[in-house]
Amino acid sequence: MRSICRKFLPVIVMLTATATVFATHPASATESFFIGLPTDGIAMTHGGEVALAAGPPGIALLQETKIRNGFALLAKVRDVNDVVIGFASELETFPTDSDMLSESVIWDTSWTVMIPGRGSIYLLEQEQSGELGAKVIIPVQKTGEAWHGDWTVTTTVGPRPDGYGTIVGGSGEFAGASGKFLEIVTLTGFEPAGIMVGRVELRLTFDQAQ
Repeated sequence: MRSICRKFLPVIVMLTATATVFATHPASATESFFIGLPTDGIAMTHGGEVALAAGPPGIALLQETKIRNGFALLAKVRDVNDVVIGFASELETFPTDSDMLSESVIWDTSWTVMIPGRGSIYLLEQEQSGELGAKVIIPVQKTGEAWHGDWTVTTTVGPRPDGYGTIVGGSGEFAGASGKFLEIVTLTGFEPAGIMVGRVELRLTFDQAQ
């Protein structure tokens, strides 16, 4: 999710399908998946330097040299009717010795979304958290008081020239899929313990089949 410069455990993805995507992937076919924060979180961990709570309790941190700048999230996926339809994993790697709360930091993220009965989708993107650190996380850290509000940011900034992430492919219904996507994060709360409240949307636009 350190997506948004510091995702925390309960911040876990609630993917919501808003349209049916067929194996032919017609032009401009769009489907969104949403992750509820923190309601749909299954597990989250990182190297221990993130301002988000790893969990569940006892989960191993990513302390080895090659992976300590990583972030891993597993979450349930829901449809537009708020019914759990699958699950998703998010893996992130951050630049070495970078300030995760800096607006200028860009990191690599991969998503795998699996919908039983339909198939799986693999996504790649580059992310940037914008003013999340300055306007939400840092004030909470300094005051020890929870933040409540309505803050939305599109964290995807690439790698496509148009600023979108890439639909790499998939299986089942999504076999041969291609196109673009955005990760859009909406926060309504952030707790001092490192818990985000809100949701994450993965908004996919599929290319027309050839």
